[in-house]
Amino acid sequence: MTRLPALPKKFRGLVKPATIIYPLIVIIAIPLLLAANTFWNLRGFNRDVNFILRHQAVSVADTIKPFIVQSIETDTAVSPILHQVTNSNGDIISATLIDAGGDELRVVDTTHPGEANSIKDLELNKLAIALEEPIAGLSYDPFSEKNVWNVVVPLDDSQSTLLVLKMSTDVVNEILTRTSRDSFIVLSVLIVVTLILLANHFLFYRKAQRARQLAELDALKDEFISMASHELRTPITAITGYLDLMNDRIKSEGLTSLKPDMDTLLLVTDDLKNLINDLLEVSRIEQGRLNVTLSDTQVNDIITKVVNTMKPLVDKKGLAIKYTTVDTPLIKTDPDRLRQVMTNLVSNSIKYTLKGRIDIKVEAKQKNIEVTVNDTGIGIPPEELSKLFSKFHRVKDKQTVEVRGTGLGLWITKQIVESLGGKIYIESIYGTGTRISFTLPLTSK
Repeated sequence: MTRLPALPKKFRGLVKPATIIYPLIVIIAIPLLLAANTFWNLRGFNRDVNFILRHQAVSVADTIKPFIVQSIETDTAVSPILHQVTNSNGDIISATLIDAGGDELRVVDTTHPGEANSIKDLELNKLAIALEEPIAGLSYDPFSEKNVWNVVVPLDDSQSTLLVLKMSTDVVNEILTRTSRDSFIVLSVLIVVTLILLANHFLFYRKAQRARQLAELDALKDEFISMASHELRTPITAITGYLDLMNDRIKSEGLTSLKPDMDTLLLVTDDLKNLINDLLEVSRIEQGRLNVTLSDTQVNDIITKVVNTMKPLVDKKGLAIKYTTVDTPLIKTDPDRLRQVMTNLVSNSIKYTLKGRIDIKVEAKQKNIEVTVNDTGIGIPPEELSKLFSKFHRVKDKQTVEVRGTGLGLWITKQIVESLGGKIYIESIYGTGTRISFTLPLTSK
């Protein structure tokens, strides 16, 4: 006895710990990196401002240095030069000349006498002397009640004379504020967009995981259907054989009263056999195991055989079937699959045609052979047409209640036609009839 594959007892949770931790890490890491980048750029901007201000102060000092040295040597007033510096540059609040040659620093001249002592006592003065280079520093100025840049520039090689420039931060603060505001706006937008994208990623990840689980279950279902159908096929074949034997015995022994029951049993058994065969075919198609063997095929011969096979059913329902052969070239296709397609289509027409006729036509059109099965049956409602080639779909109509079938025939037919390189079309007028056409290429690809 074949053992069927064990189905999972229950679904595992859609979201495992790893699937939560990974998105959370990304959600936290990306905004942090964006924030760090913003702060790093602002810090770099601040550093660059410091460099630019110092460079500007050094340029000013280099410009006025000859005049100051000349004033000192000629013992003339330095104040006009310092005032000219502050008046010519709006960023310079005050300019102070300091003598650092003695034991203590001494203010030689300044544009703001009231600030002389505070400027003289700046630690930057000693630092500039020690480092022997210009230096700048940001500090709070109690006189203007705001932050200012103090830039100390040695005017000679011995660092005995220092030029101290107090520079306004208004323009810099305005630029820094605007840059910071814009940076934080961009950062906020990036964080929100990142969070939205990551949230979508998380949702898609969950859907993908769910799809994988459904695909696994679908594979298990296909395997189960395939194995179950194979297992059911053997007893059904045995039951059919015994019913045929019993039917022959009933005829020979004259037990005519049992014949209706036997006919019903044979009909039900045939239905079950057809269902099993259809399920096996569906399983093969979905698992990519549909065998197609191409060979030179005469379409007329295949259709003629199918029509002859179906003739008893047509006569039983009092219908007419017409197929006029036409000259068609040999085509490369699978004759068995073509026979299966024609059997499905003609069988369907017989089932759904209560009176009238079935016409079959074959035409060679450009690079294809087109086969059309046209009937005068009950037709198909417009809303049902789009779903006609779906699995297990049957037209819901009071006239089709008694019609037996699995709802798989047209789906299987469509898959076979497409596997042979063709296409299938359907046209129908409800209450008038249906026309189904399919094409097959004249030459195999």
